[in-house]
Amino acid sequence: MNEGVSFFAVEFKTPFGIIRGKVQVSEGPMRLVDLVSTALEFTDILVKRAIDKEEKEGRKIYCGPGCGVCCNQMVPLSPPEAIWISELVDHLEKSGWKELSQKFDRIAEKLEQLGMVGELLDPDFSDDVALEIAKKYFQLSIPCPFLVDNSCRIYPYRPVACREYNVTSPPEFCRDPYSNQVNKVPMPLPLSAPLARLTAKLTGTKPRLIPLVLTRKWYFDNKELVYRKWEGTELLRGFLKELGGVNEDN
Repeated sequence: MNEGVSFFAVEFKTPFGIIRGKVQVSEGPMRLVDLVSTALEFTDILVKRAIDKEEKEGRKIYCGPGCGVCCNQMVPLSPPEAIWISELVDHLEKSGWKELSQKFDRIAEKLEQLGMVGELLDPDFSDDVALEIAKKYFQLSIPCPFLVDNSCRIYPYRPVACREYNVTSPPEFCRDPYSNQVNKVPMPLPLSAPLARLTAKLTGTKPRLIPLVLTRKWYFDNKELVYRKWEGTELLRGFLKELGGVNEDN
């Protein structure tokens, strides 16, 4: 084993079978954002198995390039994912994507004018309240800042909620998902939740999710958390515990 690196054997049960693998983690200090790549990798495995199950049972997946209707919905991110997305914006702007952060600023300003920022960032709302806020947000028809020509510009780096959103109902139903019967592919283990719970335990706060369009505002308001570090093995153990996986050092 390389000095300063640990390998964790991971195993957890899902309705699609047992998932096993090894995760490499630095034994040195790590930030919360460093867990995101592992969460996305696990999500992709689960999504593939979920889609395979749907297709074997004769149901077609209608999601694909050029269908960006769902990109007008409120996308909830765990705090580590919010850091991931905000820092991705900085990277993309340095790589030549102009005015991306300004898109986020304009959306935040619009939501502020409508008096919605407080409720969207309120960590204490119930599921029922969250549903009403999500409906209200969808009615505004605000496209995701990463949506270009009806396709996701950051598709390989998209967050957990976007990866998990696949439907077997007619695509036109997604134009009003709160009135139509949209059949989402069932996902047994949404990985934003364990990331949010871990963040809450590490910081002594309540679990919370942040709307993607407000990640820049949240990021700059929470710089202490953004740059705070923990021992890498401690972070991964905590995440796997929330996930329900079994891990051992190898």
